[in-house]
Amino acid sequence: MSTAKRRINFTGRKRIRREEINIRLLETRPGEPLRAKAHLSLEDHDFPASAAIAIEAYHRSTGMRFDCGTVGSPAIPEALVLDEVDQRGNLLFRIKIIDTENDNGRILGSAERVSPASDDDDENKRALFPVLYRSLGEEVWKVDVAYEERPALVLNREIPGIRHRLKTDALLQGLLFPAAFRTVLDALARDDDEGDDEEEGWRAEWLQFCRERLGIDDEPPRKASQEQTDWIDYAVQRFCQEYGFMKGIRKLEEAPE
Repeated sequence: MSTAKRRINFTGRKRIRREEINIRLLETRPGEPLRAKAHLSLEDHDFPASAAIAIEAYHRSTGMRFDCGTVGSPAIPEALVLDEVDQRGNLLFRIKIIDTENDNGRILGSAERVSPASDDDDENKRALFPVLYRSLGEEVWKVDVAYEERPALVLNREIPGIRHRLKTDALLQGLLFPAAFRTVLDALARDDDEGDDEEEGWRAEWLQFCRERLGIDDEPPRKASQEQTDWIDYAVQRFCQEYGFMKGIRKLEEAPE
C-alpha cells in the first residue's frame, strides 16, 4: 500500500448505519491474538460496484487495515486476525468505501468508532458496560474508560474459566463489579469537557442509568470535593442494593455442600 499522502475529498460522504454492520469477536485460546468476523450490508446504498471496501481496527495508537474487495465483489476475510492491534483494551473499527475510479481516494461512505459485539452481549443488546477478555500480562482486570466510545470492563483471558466464573461466582461478582463501577463513576465525575459529543454520549448514558435504575436524580459535582466523593459512594451503594451482591454471597454460603 502506498504511503504517499492524499488530499481526501469528504464532500457527499454517506454514513453507513450501525445496523448495516455486524462485527463480532471470535473466541480465541490464551496467547492467541484477537480475531473478528465482519459482515456488511450495503444494498441500500448506490455505491459503485468498483468502490473498494476497507475495514480498519484500532485501539489507541495501534491499528490494522484490511482491504476487503469491492462493493460489487466483496472479499472480507473469514477472520480478521488482529495481531498488530493493542490487545488490552476497548477495540474499535471503522469502515470505509473508497472511490477507485472517478476521484481516486475519495471516501464515498464510512462508519466511525464501531464497537464489536461484546463477548457477553446478546445479538440485539448494546451493553452499557461491556465485558471484554484480553491478554493483560500479570494484571487481573482493569477498566478501560474509552472516551472514543464507552467504558469497558477488561478481564485477563489467561485466567482459567474466567468467563464461566464471572457468570456464576457471586463472590467474584461482588468483589469486582462495584469496584469497576466506582472507577467509571470517578471518571464520569472528573469529566469536565462538556463540548465533546462523544464523551457526552457515554456520560449521558451512565447518568440515565443512575436516574432510571438507581433513583439518583442529581449529577455529581464536577470539581473534586467531599460532595463528589459522597455522590460516588451513594451511587455505588445503590448499585450494590439494586443487584443484591451480598444476597447472592449469602445464598452461596447457605447452599448445601
